[in-house]
Amino acid sequence: MKKFFFVTFVSAVCFLQRGSAQELKSEFLLDLEIDLNPAQQVGQVLKGTRTIYPFKGGAVKGDKINGKILESGADWGLVLDSNTFKIDVRATVKTDDDALIYVTYSGFKHSNGKSTAPADDYFRTAVSFETNAPKYAWLNHTVAVGVGRLPGPGKVAYRIYAIK
Repeated sequence: MKKFFFVTFVSAVCFLQRGSAQELKSEFLLDLEIDLNPAQQVGQVLKGTRTIYPFKGGAVKGDKINGKILESGADWGLVLDSNTFKIDVRATVKTDDDALIYVTYSGFKHSNGKSTAPADDYFRTAVSFETNAPKYAWLNHTVAVGVGRLPGPGKVAYRIYAIK
């Protein structure tokens, strides 16, 4: 019986505090510009059409992190329909001071079908980091969001924001 009252009390407190939640804030973290090798068309799979975009390299620029994208990464994307591409990226950043940072992100590039301008597309990712470099250890518990764009043929770019 005590457990029931405790759960009820906690639920009520959480419900009442929903209206007082803090506003989401972000801070610029870094820009990624990635050069792509030609796409590898795996083809139709269970959930869509698998297309892999291997990374040729790229640059990382930010106030706290600068370096390059190593060739080992790729986007293992999935075309869900004519307007939606599911992003699934794993990459390694080598910083200017030789630290390695494993970066993963997933999200969507989605066209509303009404506009042909790529700038009108929804192009967002949830970004995670892993590193054992003490200087960048704060990244291991940083939640980040990327806003993507296609700057030209064979390139993809993201502006990454840390959520505060």
